[in-house]
Parts: sequence; C-alpha cells; structure tokens
Amino acid sequence: MLEPRFCYRISAKAGMAHDGKGNDASCFTQMNFEGGKALSEDDYNSLHEKLKISLSNQLDLPVEYLECISQQEYDENHDDD
Repeated sequence: MLEPRFCYRISAKAGMAHDGKGNDASCFTQMNFEGGKALSEDDYNSLHEKLKISLSNQLDLPVEYLECISQQEYDENHDDD
C-alpha cells in the first residue's frame, strides 16, 4: 500500500526553474493528500497518471513536460530550503 503522495519532475523545457548560470533546469513538485487512505499499487499508478493531466492543465504546460516519479526520487532531489 502506498501513501497518497504523487510526485512529478517538470522538464527544463517548461522554463520554470534555472540553474546557477541561468540555464533552464528541471524542477519537482508533489501533491500530498495528508490523512488520505493508503492505495494499492494499481490504484496509485492510475491516479498518479490522471493527476499528471490535471497538473499539466493547472500549470498550462504540455503533459509531456511532466513525468511521474517515485516518492523516493522526489525526496532525493527536492530541497526544502
């Protein structure tokens, strides 16, 4: 069972983040439904993909600029500072 936290990498092509030299860089985001019930892997994967489409619409980005990633990958690449 997986907690309802859905993580994504946003492509550098989106132009939403930049590295120290001003070049476009990828960035990360998540949707966290705290207190939500744990999901089976199939339900989690299905919802992860559906939410990617909603997120692309909300951010006004092509859906191909978003990539579903694991919670672990998000945690390894995201800095809370």
